[in-house]
Amino acid sequence: MTEHSHEHTDPPSDLELKVKALESLLGEKGLGDPAALDALIDTYEKKVGPQNGARVVARAWSDRSTELGAERRDSGHRLHGIHRPPGRAHDRRREHTAGT
Repeated sequence: MTEHSHEHTDPPSDLELKVKALESLLGEKGLGDPAALDALIDTYEKKVGPQNGARVVARAWSDRSTELGAERRDSGHRLHGIHRPPGRAHDRRREHTAGT
């Protein structure tokens, strides 16, 4: 068996080929700078991605639970969950009419 001095790589996936085709087309039409597109993709992958949305929701729940917990502790009750004020249903659907 002979030795190779180069690496074997897998062919690009269909998605990678589509991305390259779109980048080329945008570049040819003068609609996109590859560096700007890379920066935009990087921003959405690392700064705006779903992990940040999950973090925001978790923070909102923990902040709201903390507020309710303090209110409940102050009044001598224990918080077992988030309770809605009387008259507020869990279902927020509304009938759509001409007046709404």
